[in-house]
Amino acid sequence: MTGLDLLLTLDPLPAKGARVGFLGHAASLAQDGRHAVEHLRNRSDWNLVCLFSPEHGFDGRAAAGEPVDHQDDSPWELPVFSLYGDDRSPREEWLEGLDLLITDLMDLGVRCYTYASTLRNVMQVCARIGLPLLILDRPTPLAGVMDGPSLDPKLRSFVGAVDLPTVYGWSQGLLATWLQRHDPTCAGADLQVIMSDGQATEWIPPSPALGTQTSAVCYPLTVWSEAIPEVDVDRGGPRSFQVWSMPDLPAEALARSLHGQNGVQVRTTEVIHQDQRWPGLQFEVPEVNTYLPVSFAVKMLENLCRHLGPDRLFRQTGARPDFFDQLMGTKSVREALCAGIRSSEITQHWCRRPGPVGDGLPGHSPETACE
Repeated sequence: MTGLDLLLTLDPLPAKGARVGFLGHAASLAQDGRHAVEHLRNRSDWNLVCLFSPEHGFDGRAAAGEPVDHQDDSPWELPVFSLYGDDRSPREEWLEGLDLLITDLMDLGVRCYTYASTLRNVMQVCARIGLPLLILDRPTPLAGVMDGPSLDPKLRSFVGAVDLPTVYGWSQGLLATWLQRHDPTCAGADLQVIMSDGQATEWIPPSPALGTQTSAVCYPLTVWSEAIPEVDVDRGGPRSFQVWSMPDLPAEALARSLHGQNGVQVRTTEVIHQDQRWPGLQFEVPEVNTYLPVSFAVKMLENLCRHLGPDRLFRQTGARPDFFDQLMGTKSVREALCAGIRSSEITQHWCRRPGPVGDGLPGHSPETACE
């Protein structure tokens, strides 16, 4: 059961009579398939007065990076304030008159997936104005996976806001608890979390390109392509984020070198790109217990730099090296790859922990959250 399902078992709901705002999206569904807004509007315990949407919008249809407008014509006849348009944090005037703000976002536990930044921004504002915040938790398919460099404060951005490894493997409930304890800007939040109970039995896409749980698990393997324009990852297709293809990719050599590394199985494939057949790699993760996606991605990029040269990846027309650094949270990875430094040296000091959540629960620092 998700945090939403567990909330709906309470009678009466907490803070009876409260005027409530709700931050959610298309994945904010209860076990019966009905949206959280439907359930909350039908309860006499609360007065639901407004909605908030993250990246991709409340209906989950906007593309990655596409600005989302406010909505006055939602199906529930409630105003929807966008947190992915001109504003990335809720304005205080939008929260005036509210007694409680509820969030219910399906997340991945990956720093550059922007729902982590949205949560942090919401917690900051709620802490500043003293508005109670209730987090309804949902399980993440990357539970317990922790891998990647820490965030360089100079590169803090909306695709890198929380000071945790690139992949930290926590749901929003765990992340919120950690932020309250370790992020001074969120420390004053009046926070309540209803944790999910067990693992999700059905995948609900949190964004258009993550139509399957397999794509969500592979996302931190291949998201780096967003900064490398020549790469195709079948974004939005049936194998979205599960493949990596380029016009002259040395696919067979790479597959032999990478197969079985860091919990990733690799085989060669072909991808149709603009009526052309490109050689590609198909990735599969049988289980997350040995999965280190960022370490694997750096090994793949090291091999590509050796075969194709760093210019092809980071310096050709349209490349976005600065954005790659923001996604990774540091310049050091790209600079080391361009300098020919081996991936094992780049990743040797990273915080890494594959597998089920163990001692990496909130209350521990990122350093002690790893084995």
